Amino acid sequence: MSHLQLSDVQSTNLHHLLAIRLGVERDAVATCRKFALDAELARQLQAASIDQIWTLVAALGDATLFLPREDFVALLNTPSPLIGALAAVQPPPPNTTNKA
Repeated sequence: MSHLQLSDVQSTNLHHLLAIRLGVERDAVATCRKFALDAELARQLQAASIDQIWTLVAALGDATLFLPREDFVALLNTPSPLIGALAAVQPPPPNTTNKA
């Protein structure tokens, strides 16, 4: 599928998914913490083939999988030396969209 021209949103989705998949392979616990994933979602993403990920990205079109943090505007307006600390004390909420 690499012959397809990806939109900005598709490219972002693809890069995020591949980064998360690689992170899960290297250190699942740290990656789940960084990306607010539960263990089942991490397992499913790790088990997905590259072709399945490409197919998902292509089928989604310009629908984003990764929304900005709720405090994104506040982070933009925070002095740069404080951004990391503020982001750490107010991490994004856990992903609850895939829970049954």
